[in-house]
Amino acid sequence: QAAYADRGGVDLEIVAYGPAVRMLTFDSEFAGRIAATVAAGVPVVACQNTMNALKLSHADMNAKIGYVPVGAGEILERQRQGWAYLRP
Repeated sequence: QAAYADRGGVDLEIVAYGPAVRMLTFDSEFAGRIAATVAAGVPVVACQNTMNALKLSHADMNAKIGYVPVGAGEILERQRQGWAYLRP
């Protein structure tokens, strides 16, 4: 975000689906980093389909995150809107 501040910023969203959803649980080793990311203005969302498959409820998850019905669908919709998909 800092690299694009002089150009009006950039919109970011982190979408977790599949095994990555486990990183968003409240007791994950990444919980602090997830909370800091959200506090910095970057939405972090979990795939509800994956959560259902993993038998995870909202009570299991980091309180700072949001949810989307289908993670892959969220990514596809963002791409349709002109967003770029970056993955590690």
